[in-house]
Order: sequence, then C-alpha cells, then structure tokens
Amino acid sequence: MIGIYGKPILFMMIKLSIVLCIGISEVPDRVYGLALCRGDAGANKCQECHAGVARDAAERCPGNKGATIFYEFCHLRYSDQDFFGSSTGTEYYMSNAENASDAPTFERLLGDPLDNLTIRAVSSERRFATGRVDFSNLQKIYALVQCTRDLAPEICDVCLRGEIGYTPEFCKSKKGARVTGGSCYLQYEVDPFFNISAATDPLPPPPPPVLRHTSPPPAGTPAAGDTKNSSILIVAITVVLTVSLASMATIWICIRRKRRTKIIETLKLATMNFSDQNKLGEGGFGVVYKGVLADRQLIAVKRVVTSSGQGIGELMNEVALVAKLQHRNLVRLMGYCLQAQEKLLVYEYLPNKNLDRLLFGIARGLLYLHEDSRPKIVHRDLKASNILLDEGVKPKIADFGLARLFGNEQSYGNTDRIAGTHGYMAPEYVMQGQISTKSDVYSFGVLLLEIVTGKRCAGYYGSDPPTDFISYIWRHWEEGNPIQLLDRGIYEGCSAEEVLRRIHIGLLCVQRDPLERPSMSLVVVMLSSHSTSLLTISPFQCSTSTSEDPGVTSRPTGIPSRPLPLINDASAINSDITTLEPR
Repeated sequence: MIGIYGKPILFMMIKLSIVLCIGISEVPDRVYGLALCRGDAGANKCQECHAGVARDAAERCPGNKGATIFYEFCHLRYSDQDFFGSSTGTEYYMSNAENASDAPTFERLLGDPLDNLTIRAVSSERRFATGRVDFSNLQKIYALVQCTRDLAPEICDVCLRGEIGYTPEFCKSKKGARVTGGSCYLQYEVDPFFNISAATDPLPPPPPPVLRHTSPPPAGTPAAGDTKNSSILIVAITVVLTVSLASMATIWICIRRKRRTKIIETLKLATMNFSDQNKLGEGGFGVVYKGVLADRQLIAVKRVVTSSGQGIGELMNEVALVAKLQHRNLVRLMGYCLQAQEKLLVYEYLPNKNLDRLLFGIARGLLYLHEDSRPKIVHRDLKASNILLDEGVKPKIADFGLARLFGNEQSYGNTDRIAGTHGYMAPEYVMQGQISTKSDVYSFGVLLLEIVTGKRCAGYYGSDPPTDFISYIWRHWEEGNPIQLLDRGIYEGCSAEEVLRRIHIGLLCVQRDPLERPSMSLVVVMLSSHSTSLLTISPFQCSTSTSEDPGVTSRPTGIPSRPLPLINDASAINSDITTLEPR
C-alpha cells in the first residue's frame, strides 16, 4: 500500500490481511505500508489484531516516517522507502527460558522440519507453512514459517534460511523461539500454538465423477445402486488424489534435499574440500576459494563463516542484490546454496585477483548502480580488495554485503550503524551516519588516489608531523609539488599531465562537503575525455575518515548486542602497494 503522510493510512490497513499496493503519483511525500496476518489467523482475529497494531503505531511512533510492529497474529510495517519485494529489516530473536532435555537431538530434529517448511512456503502462494515432528514418545515440535506475499520465491527462500541460520546461535537448545524480521517470520514450540485446521492448505476439489448407466432411472428418482456407486467413486478419487499429492510432495522434497547435498559435494570436490591451497582471499565474514568444475570451468566459491554472528544478514543482502544485477563491471553470481551447515555463494572466477593497480573502468560500474539500476544502490564498501579483474583486465565490483537500496527519487538516507572500511568512508557517513551516492564517490576518490600514488589510505605519511593519506596528498597539491606523489611505475608509462589530471579528479571526489563532490556520471566524463575542463577544488575542503586502527573493517551488527569483529588486514601493514601478478 502506498499512501500520503498525514492521511489515515494506518486505519486503512486494518481491513487488510494481505499485501495491497496502490500507486499514487505526483505527491511530495509517500509512505509504503504493509499489513499481514499470520496464515492461521481467522478473519475476525486478523481484523482485531490489525486494529490494535494500527493504534499502537499511531501512539508509539507519532510523526515517524518508518515503523515495524509485531503482534502474535499480525504485523504492520511502513516506511518512506520502498521495501516491497526485498528482504530488508532487522531480525529480532525471542526464546523460551527453558532448555530442551536432550539439546543435541532437539537441534538435529529441528533442522529438517524447518528446511522442509521453507520449501513448502516458498512454493505456496500464501508463503506460509506449518508442521510438526516427534521429539520423543510424549513430546512433539511444532513449527511455522511465513514470508510477506510481496516476496518472490527466491527472496522468501533467502530470508527464511537466513533466520534459520541464526537460530542455533541466538536460541540454542531452547524449547521454543520466535524470529521476526521485516519480511519473514518463523516460530517453533514444543506445544501446539497454531490453528492446525486453518493452517492446512486446502486440497483442490476432486473432478466430478463420470457415471455410466445401463438404463437411466426415471426422471426425478435416483437409482439406489447408482447413488451408492457414486459415493464410493468420490471417496476413492479423493483418497487417490490425497495419496498422490502427498507422495509427489514427499518425492519433491527428497529430490530438493538430495540436489542440495549433491551441489555441496560438487563444490567441495571443485575446491579440494576448501583447501588452503585454493584460498583466494578472506573477508569480514567469509573465505573465497578457487574451484574447478568437472567441465573445467573455473569458479570462485565464497564460504560464509557464521561463527562470528554476522554472515547471514550480509549473505541475504548480497544474494538478493547481485542475483538481479547485470552489468559488465559487476561480478556475476552463478548460484548459491543455503543449508544449515554450509552457506555458499558461487561467482565467476576472475583470474587477476584483487585490484591494487591502475583501474578506472570501475567508475562505469558505480555509475550503473547510482543512476541506471532500479532501485539505485549505494555500495558502501568500495575499496581495492572489492574490485576484481577478469582475463581482459576488466574491472568488476564485488561484495555487496553492505549495499544499501535507495528509492528512485531518494537522494540520501541515514543509519545509526556505521559499516565499511576505515579510510574509504566519507566523513559525513562516519560522523553523522549520512548515506548517499556521494559516499561512494568519496570511496572512489580514495581508491583513485591510491592507484596513482601507489600508497594505501590506511597509513600515515611524511613527517613533522605525520599526516593521514588524504591530507598528505592535499599538502603536496597545495604546495605545487604533486609530482612527488606519483607511483614510479605509472609515471614511466604515462605523461605527467595525465597522472596529475587523475590526482585532480581524486581530490574533487574526496572533498569534505558531499555537495562539492562530482557525480559518478561527471567522473566518467572527466576520466574519459581530456578536453573536459576540471572543476576547481574547494580550498581546505579535503578530509578523510580516520580511525585508531586503520586496518579494521567494521560491519553492521544486525543485533545491537552482537560484538563487532576486528579483521586484521595483513596487507595494510606495508604502506606501499605491491605489484600483483595474475595467477
């Protein structure tokens, strides 16, 4: 549902039990709203629940342009940003105080039902499924999963499996738990908590029976034998249909499970069981391995590490985004596999490893994200190690775990969770949590200056006193001797004028005021055309995002109590960039 702020949108939602979208054009402010009842809730309970949640939203969030409120049988969400079709939102975990008597068995028995329910929910138009499994002779486990109906099947699958993946960490060994996110929900208990009759998907009606009579009975008087035969035939057809559908569902679930197991075994074989010999790199929440399939096709497999408590949320974000993006300067996602034990992403293999040298085509990839993609995307973690080169040395942007979606008409946003790599983050983002396409422009400027100078942004340079990377470059530029900054390997192959032009563009991109920075479309023009006049750099307006530990990469927690891991980047110890040779 789309409405206008100030209008009674919350009370319009009371009557909804499904997602309803109504477009309103030419309005200054829009609100996107979603109201959903649990799949087993009846009409009266649904209406009563949404009446309460709407009142709560009006009382507890007055004037707010976004809120998510959960009740037992319904939830309501609204925002000034378009969230339809994406699995965005923070997950909340609630668990029972009591632990299961046999925790290992309980967790083992819980995994398969949740996996099966996810498969059923994804394939159902209602995006809803329930089930139970015997825990002991006297106890059962009851479970329920549901997605909002605006989610495509693959996004619903990613959303639910993400929540399932976090459950062992935050609800370990508990007899019951609820996991609630903006777009999907799961719950399990040892006692029945859902309406079994309402939760069961109705079977399709049986086809009308075809009866043959040797001699038709008189009009208006049914033959007793025919009536009996008709009843028997209807019962028989119903039983056959029920058994057939149940058998087909069981076979389909088994095939899906075997297929996933086969995929994992194939990837283990391709990567030599994820051996260190095949390791290409390691990031904040996963390790990337080189793999060779049976047909000799090279792949890159990212194996997500969930022990840190961070990987699932970013994995969901990356799958949902990269699967939809197609551009020559963006890395291509070939597939993914989400199991309780293994969470893998499969990418095209790019043999030239990470970008640490000359690269300017990446600007076209950013331009696509900012202006041509729908919705537009801010990457938030652009840096040398997140840009890969193919065999033709064509750059491709990778790692969309921190990417932020923006509405087509939205120019900026805010966050209270700062995530990214120190040295590449724009000052307004670090200090005030402001996010915009100009945040990526700043990161691109830092990257460009790294390329030209051959130095990393995470170091301190000069003396009397030592300064940070951006200030060091600005000081040389202001003193009129930027030639001293140039990387000798680049300077020998290019004219001084060309490289100085690159420094000028880089300094334009890292100005403190985001309004002074050029857009990526202008950056592309300035890089590709030597006849284009460059803008004047505002004096004393260059700044950098500093950190006590320049080698630390921060990522969003998803849950406030989760600690941020410190990722030590061994390559940041040396300030000079070493030349990398392709494998």
